[in-house]
Amino acid sequence: MSSLNTNLAPNIPTDLLTKKQLKIRLNLPSERMVEEMMKKRMIPFLKLGHRTIRFEWSKVQEAIAKFEHKAVGQK
Repeated sequence: MSSLNTNLAPNIPTDLLTKKQLKIRLNLPSERMVEEMMKKRMIPFLKLGHRTIRFEWSKVQEAIAKFEHKAVGQK
């Protein structure tokens, strides 16, 4: 779901997301919730510079899967 044209930039990973893109993928009401999840170490992130934060989508999915509550009787 990246706006990058992979034909023009084939070696750029498209699974690195900004806070805004992650907010949209997780259907969160604000980027502030993403920041709170980062602060509480609920999701992994890459700090690439002073203000540049990126999220690897596959790792975020693994991290949030740990918070899933199963129905009673389910394993």
